[in-house]
Amino acid sequence: MLLDTSIIIEIFRSEKNSKTFEEIYELIKDEPLFISVIQIGEISDWCLKNNIDPEKRISKLRQLLNIIPLSEKLCFEGSQIKFNLRKKGISKFSLIDGIILASARSINQKLITMDKDFRKIKDAIVLR
Repeated sequence: MLLDTSIIIEIFRSEKNSKTFEEIYELIKDEPLFISVIQIGEISDWCLKNNIDPEKRISKLRQLLNIIPLSEKLCFEGSQIKFNLRKKGISKFSLIDGIILASARSINQKLITMDKDFRKIKDAIVLR
């Protein structure tokens, strides 16, 4: 399962006994876990905004997650995904979102997210 940045941030914010944490944990507990390398920038940005040492957080994530490298193919596929979804009226769907979804598809994994822009995507699980 590929974890969207929104899921990682929700895990950082949530207490281990919270309903949201338990819901996420139930979905991912027996799965191999992945992120795209581009998400390291998003996670680092969130950490900096929240006075958290990004290097320590990312070091912990590296122990738990497999990191998918960025490639030209993923960039092209991500831009195509963004273009197609924008044509369908999902105006806030970003290029990074497209690359993250392309990364999940490249390894035949579902994407788990809190981002409602993924609602109509068959290989995404949207919480909330």
